[in-house]
Amino acid sequence: MMRGMSPKRREGHFDRWAPRYDRSIHQKLVFGPVHEAVLGAFEAFGAVPGDILDIGCGTGRLLEAAGRRWTGARLIGIDASEGMIAEARHKHDGEVRFSFERGDSSRLPLEDASFDAVFSTVSFHHWGDQSGGIREAARVLRPGGLFVLADIRMPFLSILRPLVIRGGRSNFLPPRAVRQLIEEASLSVEAERRFWSFSSFQLFVARKPDAPEPSKGTA
Repeated sequence: MMRGMSPKRREGHFDRWAPRYDRSIHQKLVFGPVHEAVLGAFEAFGAVPGDILDIGCGTGRLLEAAGRRWTGARLIGIDASEGMIAEARHKHDGEVRFSFERGDSSRLPLEDASFDAVFSTVSFHHWGDQSGGIREAARVLRPGGLFVLADIRMPFLSILRPLVIRGGRSNFLPPRAVRQLIEEASLSVEAERRFWSFSSFQLFVARKPDAPEPSKGTA
């Protein structure tokens, strides 16, 4: 696994970006369409969710879109950047459906089996412990719940790897490596696809197995 920039350096970058994040051109060109792809993928495979978690939530824009689709859902966001969390809390002050907490993807401050849907959009390559983060997503999912992950798919990754390492940048993984981490977390991959043919994004839909029924004793 490639090493990215230090957590403190990453968080500082996003803290500085947070006040103007919602006005960024990236919202219209990248983040908004990715959010719609992720929410649409969930709808294709899952039931109406009651509890939704977004890991790497930024200022809460995916959760806002999810809240418009599923008006009864509870919406929880986790992000490592204090600046992003502050912006999200400010926007949704007084809205009881929304809750935002600062936290690490590999150590979520959340109870086991407490969410029907866990999303991660364009943040996975920033996670310092990608395997641990996926295991945490699996832990907080309820049986039958879905984890939907969308991230950048680096073309010609084997060629670019040395440049990414020297640049101190983020941890881009090829699709087969992401799928392996998902399966190692005991999640079943329901769908895997690329979207936007002119760009390079990969999307995975993974389900947590239903809990086995308790064995019946003999009479």
